Parts: sequence; C-alpha cells; structure tokens
Amino acid sequence: MSQEFSELPGLPLPYQQSDQLLVVRNGRTYRASLDPSIALGTQNGFTDLEWVIFQIRNTHGQGGGAFHPPNQWLPRPFTFKSTGFGSLNAIGQVVLPAGNYCFRGWTTGMENGRMRGRFRSMDSLINWPSATAYSLHYSWHIPIEGVFTIASQTTFVLEMRCDRDRSKPWGYGYESQLSPELYASLLFFRNAL
Repeated sequence: MSQEFSELPGLPLPYQQSDQLLVVRNGRTYRASLDPSIALGTQNGFTDLEWVIFQIRNTHGQGGGAFHPPNQWLPRPFTFKSTGFGSLNAIGQVVLPAGNYCFRGWTTGMENGRMRGRFRSMDSLINWPSATAYSLHYSWHIPIEGVFTIASQTTFVLEMRCDRDRSKPWGYGYESQLSPELYASLLFFRNAL
C-alpha cells in the first residue's frame, strides 16, 4: 500500500547512525547512508550533534523595525528559541555554550538601500558577514552562514546596517498580517568539544 509523501510522519531528531535513506535518481531507487557530519555517534571522530533555531518573531501585523540611524550597525534582537542548547538573554542576544558550530539562515531588509548583516561575538573575535544586498524597493531575503569554535560560553549579536535612513517601522520588512511575523532565522548545529 502506498502513502502520499505529504502524509508520512516526520523523522524525529536527532538522526541515528542506523538510519537509512532512499534516493530516487532518474527513476531508479538507491540506498544511501547519512554523512557522519549529521549522524549521531562517535565513529570517525564525531560526537553527538545538536541543533537549535533562533528567530526574530513579531506579533501579528507588526513591521520588521527601522534602519535608523543610517550607516551604523544596529542590533536585531531575537525573540524566539526552539528547544535545544543555548539561550536568549534579556536583550535578544544569543548565548552559546562551548562547542564546534555551523550555522546558516537569513535576515530581511528593504527600501532603497545597501544592506549588510553580521553575526558576531560581543568581543568581535568571531564575526561572520551576511550577503550584501541592494534594494530598489520591497523586501530582500539576505542569507548568512558560518562556522566557528568557542572554548567557553559566549554571547553573540545579530546586527545590520543600511546606507539610507529608513526610520519607518517596516524598514526591515513589511508585515504579512499572519502570525507570527518572521524577520530572521538562524539554524545552529553543534558538536560538543
């Protein structure tokens, strides 16, 4: 009996070393195995892998915030954390424990300006830039990713800047009128030291 793909249950995380994948290529089905970088276990020098998502979530109908003043790095405080390691402090900064990290995600920006983002440690020893974007109008989806290692608990901030003064409350993106309004999302993977 077949089942629609959309009706299949989601695979619970974390992945397990015994998991198997089926890959369909040109109409033929192949068996594949998980790459050890995402599978759990200690073989090949990999230790337990964990993940967490941090996002900027606003309430229904709330704009993304203002790029003001121009040409300055402005903090983008996170408001949501999924289950997993790390925490958010009272001003929306990400606090991560020691580990080897890989992250990727995106931020939003808009309205007639050269935009850039960065994810950095508070001492700036770790500093990962986002893609550069120029917007004539409307919203942009600006990717960011990086890898780093920290030996002790470290606090990080997501920041953005724009070369034009956009003091409008929707400078980082228009609201969609759907809940939640989402203006940034970063997915982190961690191997403990």
